Amino acid sequence: MQDESQDGHDGSYIEYYMREHQGSSVNEAREKVVNKISDAWKRLNKECLSPNPFPETFTKASLNLARLVPLLYSYDDNHSLPSLEAHMKSMFYEIVSV
Repeated sequence: MQDESQDGHDGSYIEYYMREHQGSSVNEAREKVVNKISDAWKRLNKECLSPNPFPETFTKASLNLARLVPLLYSYDDNHSLPSLEAHMKSMFYEIVSV
């Protein structure tokens, strides 16, 4: 779980959960983290659908930025982002019929 370029701090929520909850298993920690992420998305969606003082463009941009976060954390062992690369290639190189 350690990333050399981050001096041993890879930002793994599972690792942090296990440190805070001694004796918990990796599966238990993963389940708790997934539940926390799910709850955060529910709150975010609720806020976006509720009346708020922000312009709709700001709300949409904020939601799209939140959607981008998992993609940015999906790097592989080579420290590249294969899923982001695939999305970018599809945007620029695939022909879309209208």
